[in-house]
Amino acid sequence: MLSRRTATALTSAAAAALLFGGTAPTASAGTQAGATTLSVLAFNVDLGTAVVDSTQNEQAARRTPVIEQIVRQHNADVVVLDEQFNNSSTADINSKLADLYPYRTPVVGQTCSGGGWTGVSGNCSSSWFVINGGTMILSKYPITAQYAHVFANSTYGTWDYHADKGAALVRVNKNGSSAWVVGTHLQADESDVSTDTTQSTRLGQLAEIRAWVDGIVGSSAPVLIGGDLNVEYFHGQSRGDYANAQSAVGGVLGTPATDPSQPRTTMDCPVSAWCQYMADVETFPKDYRDDLDYLGYLNAPGRPVPAAMSTVKIDFDPQAGWTPGGQDTLAPSDHYPVEATFQLN
Repeated sequence: MLSRRTATALTSAAAAALLFGGTAPTASAGTQAGATTLSVLAFNVDLGTAVVDSTQNEQAARRTPVIEQIVRQHNADVVVLDEQFNNSSTADINSKLADLYPYRTPVVGQTCSGGGWTGVSGNCSSSWFVINGGTMILSKYPITAQYAHVFANSTYGTWDYHADKGAALVRVNKNGSSAWVVGTHLQADESDVSTDTTQSTRLGQLAEIRAWVDGIVGSSAPVLIGGDLNVEYFHGQSRGDYANAQSAVGGVLGTPATDPSQPRTTMDCPVSAWCQYMADVETFPKDYRDDLDYLGYLNAPGRPVPAAMSTVKIDFDPQAGWTPGGQDTLAPSDHYPVEATFQLN
């Protein structure tokens, strides 16, 4: 089973945007009249393969409808799903959410050519011993191009080495305005492998995304990015993980960690009962908490960036009545989803 330590967040923009050559978008309560916005939800849904589901009692059939409920109630324009390894759950999500999200990509790595993709690149394997990459994108608005990339960088000796993990890149047209969205899930940490090694792999994967996107998009439209990056915002501070990740991808990665009003992290085992359950299955600490899930945008010479973006928020659903000190028994994943809204023009 793949370890779930991943990050997606959107930061306070000014310093980072200036550092990487972009115009710093500013968070704003309102949107300029006539401006086009695009809201993006990123969610690691923790749906293992059918074999893993049955042998580790991961209850995909019970949890999938709750995932669908959360996605539906947040009603984002674009949804990035990670750890979508369970084919039955994928089919159910596609069917049950088709009215809201009629446009969607295949799962990255499900096929190494064709399969509905405009193009597939990278180190994709069709071996029976390699599972898909688990990332897919749903959209309310037409997807006019969709590309998949499978990472060449992967840490040997980890579960990720046996998956076609990578990224999906889509061009979305909303009311005549276009933006590209990258959804990805980077290399996870494992207890018996040096974190320096897995973080080096993540930086290599981010560099792959940067080069791949630049080759396809050029300067044509803004490029947003979201997913479980497995970059530890808090635990990785002494290593400079967050700053190095932004530098490797050439962009701004936002995180709920920069908003002191949010009392939880995107992976919050002391709060989440399902995270505690998975800690026993995957042998990570039951008190683990960090921001691993991010939303942001990429820079390139001459490429427009969003005119503004909201604070990245953690979506804490469907836990009505929860109070600090209590445990969330209803969350269907060991990650909480994150959401932000981008003003495109």
